[in-house]
Amino acid sequence: MGQSMLGQEEKAHYYFKLKHDIQNDSELVLAEFEIKSLMDKQPETIRNFVDDLCMQPLNDFLSTQGVRVQDIITRLPYCGDIQGYHVQADVRNCMDLISRLAYFREFYVLILSKDIEMARKIYTELKGVEDLTFDKSPTIYNISPYAQMFTIQKDQPKILFRFIPFHVLYEPSHYACQLARTVTQADRMYKASILHFQKNFYRPYSPSSARWFKTIEDFIDERDAPQLYLTHYIGVKGKFFPRMVRAITNGIKMKEGELLLDPMCGSGTMNLEAVLCGINTIGVDFHPLFTNITKIKIDSLKWDIEWLRKEIEGLLRDIRLNVEAYTKNKTLSSYMVEKQKAVEVFIPKSLRKGVNEDSLHCIEIIKGCIRDLKNKELQQFCELALAYWIRSMLKKQTIEKIIETYSQRLWSMFFSLYYFWKFKHEVQDLKLGKHLVYTGDVRELEKVIKPGMEYFGKHFVDAIITSPPYGTAIDYLNEHVYALYALDLTKDHLKLDEEHIGSPRVQARMVGNIISKSDDFLTLPTSAQSVLMRMVKFGRKVKAAALYKYFVDMFQAFRQMHNVLAPDKFLVMIIGKEQTIKLGAENGIIDLGAIMEEMGKSVGLMHLHSIDIGLRKASERGAIPTEHVIFFKKAH
Repeated sequence: MGQSMLGQEEKAHYYFKLKHDIQNDSELVLAEFEIKSLMDKQPETIRNFVDDLCMQPLNDFLSTQGVRVQDIITRLPYCGDIQGYHVQADVRNCMDLISRLAYFREFYVLILSKDIEMARKIYTELKGVEDLTFDKSPTIYNISPYAQMFTIQKDQPKILFRFIPFHVLYEPSHYACQLARTVTQADRMYKASILHFQKNFYRPYSPSSARWFKTIEDFIDERDAPQLYLTHYIGVKGKFFPRMVRAITNGIKMKEGELLLDPMCGSGTMNLEAVLCGINTIGVDFHPLFTNITKIKIDSLKWDIEWLRKEIEGLLRDIRLNVEAYTKNKTLSSYMVEKQKAVEVFIPKSLRKGVNEDSLHCIEIIKGCIRDLKNKELQQFCELALAYWIRSMLKKQTIEKIIETYSQRLWSMFFSLYYFWKFKHEVQDLKLGKHLVYTGDVRELEKVIKPGMEYFGKHFVDAIITSPPYGTAIDYLNEHVYALYALDLTKDHLKLDEEHIGSPRVQARMVGNIISKSDDFLTLPTSAQSVLMRMVKFGRKVKAAALYKYFVDMFQAFRQMHNVLAPDKFLVMIIGKEQTIKLGAENGIIDLGAIMEEMGKSVGLMHLHSIDIGLRKASERGAIPTEHVIFFKKAH
C-alpha cells in the first residue's frame, strides 16, 4: 500500500488514525464513510501502523535518537481489526478535515517537497515558520495546539504534518465538567488536556480505579469514550452519540452554510454538532423541555464567560441567603416576600406522592431567585440545572443536598461553556452556523418550520438527520414530568402525553382500528400490520394500541419530512433496530428498523442502505443494544 512513491509534487499521502476509544468495530463503517466522503476517494485500510512505518514514504521518519516519530504514530492505537485508513490524493487545505473529523484521534499528511509554500497549502495557518531544516534525523515544529510538522531528508526531502481534529480536543471537556469543582481546577484541566495530545507521548498511563489518584490525562487515555462534551453537557439524560451524528453529517457531504433539519431533535445533539461545523440548522421537537435545552446549549456558546461567572456566583449567594432564612423560620423570608422572589411550583395531585414539602419550598426559592435575574436566556440556563435532578430533589434530597446538587450541576454547565470559550480564544475561533429551534409537531412540519425557511431564504432543507422515539420503548414524557412543571412548561402533562409520538399511554379503544383494519391501518407497511395483529391475537391490546398510534404518527412524519426535503438530498434516520415484546410464552420482535425503511419507501424516498451500530453500554434490562442508521434519498 505505502510502497509507491508520489508521482508529482502536488500529490500527498494521508494517514488517518482511529480513536482508541471507539466502542467496537461496528462503528468503523461510519469512520470509513466520513473519510470516503471528505476525501472523495475510497480509503485503504491500515491493519497496523507499524506496517506502514516499515515502508516508504513513512520509513524515512524512523529514528532511534532525538525525535522518534514512530512513537507518536503508534501511541494508543484502536485495538480492533484495523487501526486506520490511507488515501493518496492531491495536496489540499486540511482545515476542513481538522474541524470536521469525528472518529480519528489524529491524521498525518506527507509530501515529497521542501517547499514551504507547498506546506502552507496543506496548513493555511502555518505562521512564524519561514525556513525549514532538512537533516538526516527528523526535525519537529510545534506549530499550534493541534498541528505539528516534521522534516527529513535522506534520499529526498519530505514534510510530514500531524493534525489533531478539534473533536479530539473538545472531548476532554466531559471530564472537566465531571471532576472540576472550581474555575481554577477547570482551567488547569483545560490546559492539561490541550497539552496532552502534543506533549505526552511517553507519559505512563495510570489505570488506578481510585479516581482521586488519577489526572484528567488518565481519563482521556481510557478506552471509555466520552458521551458528552462542551454544551452537550447541558440538559437531561438520554442522548445519542455526538461523534456518530458528526460522522453522518460528514458522510452526506453537508457543507458550511447549508441547512440541516432535525424534526425530532430531542435535546439538540445533531443541532449543536452542525453549528460547531458551520452548518445552519433548524430543530423541532414536541417536548418543550427539549427545545429549551437545544436553544440554550447553542445560544450560550456566544455568551461572555466572565459575565456568566459573576451572574452564577451572585445567584448562588442569593439562593443561600434565602434558603437559610427559610430553614430558620420555616416560612418564606420577609426579604423574599418584599422582593416577590418566591415562585410557586405547581405539582398536580396525581404526582404529589413522595414529594417532600420542605424540598418543594426549596425548589420554589431557587426558582424565585432565578426569575429575579434580568436576562431571560440566563434564567432558562439556570433553570435547566434544576431539570437534571428535579425528581430526586423533590423526593429524596434534603434542603442542604438540593443546594449542593443544584450548585454542582450549574457549575458543571458553566465549565462546559468555559472550556469552549478557552478553546475559541486560545486555539481556534470557530465560525458557528446559525440555528432556529421550534416547539412543534413533526406531523405538521411544513407549517412549523415555515418562518425558519423564510429566515434562511430556502424553499427546502438541504438534509434531514433525526432520531425519532424508539417505538414505545422510552417514556420521554414521564422521565421529565417534574421538570416540565417546575419550569412552567406545561399545565397538563396528560394532555401533552396524548399527542406525544411514542407515548405508551393511549386510549385502549384505538385497538379497534387494528381489528377493523381501518384506512390508517392499511396505509402501514405489511410488516407493521403483521406485528400489530399478532399482539392483538396474544392479548397485548393496550401495547398494540400504543404501537399502532406510533406507526400512524411516524407515517405522517415521513410524509412531512419528504415534503420539506430538497430533491436529490438525504434523510438519515437513527433508530433502535428492534424492540422485544412478550407474546404468550415467547418473546416477539418488533423490527423497527425494517418497518421504518418500508415507511420511507412508501412516501417516495429511495432507501439507499442501512448500517447497524452496536452499543457497548447496552444493559440486559431491555435497553436497545443496536442503533439502526437508515439512509434515504429524495428522488430528483
